[in-house]
Amino acid sequence: MTGTGSASLFRLDEVGSWGAFYWLGLVCSVGIVGVNLYVWTLTGMPQFLAVAGSFAFGVGLFFTRFWSPALYLLGVVHVIALGVVWLLGGRAYLVLGAVNGVFSIGLLSVALSLFFVEHREGDD
Repeated sequence: MTGTGSASLFRLDEVGSWGAFYWLGLVCSVGIVGVNLYVWTLTGMPQFLAVAGSFAFGVGLFFTRFWSPALYLLGVVHVIALGVVWLLGGRAYLVLGAVNGVFSIGLLSVALSLFFVEHREGDD
């Protein structure tokens, strides 16, 4: 049932055109999910489960037709909020916090870059 009016929920046709930068952003996002899930299993602190869930939701959303360049900016704000969560509740896990920080800085850089690239392409 593929009519001209029906669009797939997932944008799998675009995946082949994604460059290394897109995949780096996804790897950083999945890394953030993993670190925060692990810290949640160690501490039981619900904020780490919420962070992991929200980043997992973002990864899933990235593969759908609902994704837009404006969501990169939301991701940047989300990464900054993640830093606050780690400063307030994750200081006891310095090594995991450093790993999470590397993933976060990578995602922040990728998200800002992709926002400007895709926003510029949308203006053409």
